[in-house]
Amino acid sequence: MKKYLIFLMLSLFTISASAQRKKKQQKTPLPPEKEVFAPPAIQESNTQVDSGSQIFMPESAASQIVATKMNGQEIHIASLKEFENIDFSQLKKIAFSTAVSGSSLDTAIIQKIIDEAVQLEALEIDNFAMENFPEIKTPNHHLKKLSLSQNGLKELPPSISNLAALEDFRSSNPLGELPETFSQLKNLKELALSYAEFSEFPKAVFGLDKLSVLYISSNPKGNAKIKELPDQFQQLPELREFGVTSASLSALPESFSELKKLEKASFSSNLFDAFPEVLAASPKLQFVPFTDNPLKWEKFRASIKKIKWRGLLFLNETGFTKKQYEEIQKILIRIDVYYDGMNN
Repeated sequence: MKKYLIFLMLSLFTISASAQRKKKQQKTPLPPEKEVFAPPAIQESNTQVDSGSQIFMPESAASQIVATKMNGQEIHIASLKEFENIDFSQLKKIAFSTAVSGSSLDTAIIQKIIDEAVQLEALEIDNFAMENFPEIKTPNHHLKKLSLSQNGLKELPPSISNLAALEDFRSSNPLGELPETFSQLKNLKELALSYAEFSEFPKAVFGLDKLSVLYISSNPKGNAKIKELPDQFQQLPELREFGVTSASLSALPESFSELKKLEKASFSSNLFDAFPEVLAASPKLQFVPFTDNPLKWEKFRASIKKIKWRGLLFLNETGFTKKQYEEIQKILIRIDVYYDGMNN
């Protein structure tokens, strides 16, 4: 009996050990695939817009009009005709967008919005061509954000100054200049002008002493390029982010050292052959794209030894070898340098 019990215990132990070995040999099962989020079905409706309904674009539509009312309700509008029947006075935000090349937007509609949407705080017009931006006939004390993208606009009306409450203005258009009255937008804090056709830096911005963000990018395929910056940056004491890209800059003015709050500076695609001394001495810099500049190795290596800030420096498309990049990183021990082929 005792032998039998011993034999039984040994058998159970052997079976258990064998099961454990098989379990370890089995591959860990893959986690189940995450469920892909599916947006709600797009509804087609002929219902007129009212205070308690939503109207969605037909699924095949490539243009959208989205409005947000003062109570936070978002309305998706199927046509311009339907849009014109809305009570503009109750709208807080309007966004026009289209994926259809060559689509245009009648200036009269924008004029109607400006005149009647007395509580409107944000207006966005994306990829709709416009002959011009309408006149702002009377002071507007509500519109805080204006975004105009790919509209073909070459100029802004002098009456843009009547947008007295404007805090954020973005344009991606071939603007040739800013009107002098632009300097009267005293509440402007963020200004981004891309695909611009400026041959000179727009001096009107120096009247905007509340600016904290300023970016200007030239049309890469255009002939008009900013070649130098005016020595007036002491007039922009609140600037935290600044960039001029796709231009022809080769130096920065001395007044750039007055930007004590500057944290981000972008000067990619210019004509710098070394790192600007006033930028090297900027105490609060953290993020500097400096790619695609014709840097000269010896001159650049000497210039970066003066850098006093710490953060991220981007040096792609400079023509340096990996060995040279590695030497740059050894010099800039407090900075993370990003360059071509760094992960190879």
